[in-house]
Amino acid sequence: MKRWKRKFKNEDGSATIEFLGILPLALLLLMIIWQFIVGINGVLVTQSAANEYAKVYSITNSDSEASTAANNILSTTGSYLQNQGVTGSNLGNKKFTAEANVNIRLVFLPRELFGYQVPSIPYAATASSRVIE
Repeated sequence: MKRWKRKFKNEDGSATIEFLGILPLALLLLMIIWQFIVGINGVLVTQSAANEYAKVYSITNSDSEASTAANNILSTTGSYLQNQGVTGSNLGNKKFTAEANVNIRLVFLPRELFGYQVPSIPYAATASSRVIE
C-alpha cells in the first residue's frame, strides 16, 4: 500500500500532462486570431477596391476602367476573399457612389462538413465622390 502512495505522490511528468491538456485550447485560440486577421485584411482590401473604383471613375468617367482597377485590387488576395462585383451608381450632378461586394471565407472550416461549400461572411464597402472635369 505504501508503494502505491509513493507512486501517486510522484509528480514526474505532470508538466507534460498539463501541456497536452492546454494545447488544444491554444491551437483553437490561434485559429480564432488567424480568422480575425483574415477578416480584417478582407475588410481593408474591399474598402481599398471601392476607393480605387471611385478614384479611377472620378478621373476617367469610365465604368469599365474603374471596375478593372477595383477588380485588380480584389484579385491580389488569396482564395479567402470571393469577389461578388464592384459597381458604381451615378447620383447626378457629377456625384457617384462605388460599392464593392465580397464574401470573406471562414478559413479553418472543412469543406466536407458543409457539403463542399464553406460558409462565408458577406461584406460591402462604399465610397462616394464626384467626377473631375
